[in-house]
Amino acid sequence: MFARIEAFETTSEGLDEILGALQRSVGIVRTLPGNMGGYVLVNRESGQLLNVTFWQTDEEREAAESEFAASPNHGTVTQYAIAMQEALSS
Repeated sequence: MFARIEAFETTSEGLDEILGALQRSVGIVRTLPGNMGGYVLVNRESGQLLNVTFWQTDEEREAAESEFAASPNHGTVTQYAIAMQEALSS
């Protein structure tokens, strides 16, 4: 499994703009082959936002880059191979 993390730093108003754009793109990204979901993490005090998506293969993650590139907002992207996973208890 692989993760793509896109980090944004902006103002509080900028966070709302980025969140709106992400809400529109999530529907498209969720339909792409290999997508296993994700999270959007926000810290309003610092103006930071992380968009984290999970992918079955690195090739499927790479194929999704054109959809991410179509977004009007771009942050710093880092990719990771997931070395360990632990399920949350309910």
